[in-house]
Amino acid sequence: MQTNAYIPITMAFLSLIFFFLIIEYYIKNKGQSEDQSWRDKSPRMFRLVRPLVNLFTKKVTESIDKHKLAVLKDRLSSAGMSYAIRPEEFIVTKRVFLALGITLFIYVYFMLELVSPMVITVAAVIVPIGFFYPDIWLRDKIKLRQHNFSKMFPFFLDLLVLSMRAGLNFASALDHSVEKMPPGPVKDEFTKVLRDTRTGLSRRESLVTMSERVQMPAVGNFVSAVNQAEESGGEVGDVLSIQAQQRRTERFLRAEKLANQAPVKMLGPLIGLLFPITFIIIMFPIFIKARDSGTMDFFFK
Repeated sequence: MQTNAYIPITMAFLSLIFFFLIIEYYIKNKGQSEDQSWRDKSPRMFRLVRPLVNLFTKKVTESIDKHKLAVLKDRLSSAGMSYAIRPEEFIVTKRVFLALGITLFIYVYFMLELVSPMVITVAAVIVPIGFFYPDIWLRDKIKLRQHNFSKMFPFFLDLLVLSMRAGLNFASALDHSVEKMPPGPVKDEFTKVLRDTRTGLSRRESLVTMSERVQMPAVGNFVSAVNQAEESGGEVGDVLSIQAQQRRTERFLRAEKLANQAPVKMLGPLIGLLFPITFIIIMFPIFIKARDSGTMDFFFK
């Protein structure tokens, strides 16, 4: 890319930012933006294109399949983004990134006239990446949140068991354990459970709703065991103690599995990086001695 090409690229980038600011100002002053006080902090990816998303969301929402919106809503809940991004906004964000990728490709090819194979390949790859990047980001967000949840969940169950053994009932023990938990997905989800029960939802329904949000087998087993114990009149404390022991065992087995997988995962870097360097270190002196002694003259004729 020539040096002069950076000037129009910079101007186009600044113009795009100015365009976003104009749209945001227009939406606020025309009263088209609704109250955003209910939202959590949105990710940077969404804040970057929010003016365009707010402009097109209402027009696109009617054409989106309701089942697709429901599935996407569950995925956003699993990622902890249900109060940050609405499903229809996420779909519009994907389309906006696709449009930006196509615009960049057209600008590079026609306006800057950069027709080298490398530049065209990079610009063409940006188009599908722009469309699928939000899905990749959401999938990684779900995996990270489930990983953090699985790490903190056994500790939460231990707190719950200790609170009940100290004489508290299940509702008071749940409230006390949530209060003592450090910030994280476990505290967030059980805080929602307490909030739902205080607004009139039964504890059984609030726990089932949490299980559907988290989408983890361990949480599903916990919810089923607690609800079954309450329905059958069993001792909830004993059920929680068994659940805590199972979660600790699962965590130990998962750590042992990852430790056993470590040598296999190291084979790739070992073969690709360490072995060639070792081979070069061993063979280089042999090659030098063979060249100085004239043994290699036959191959260089």
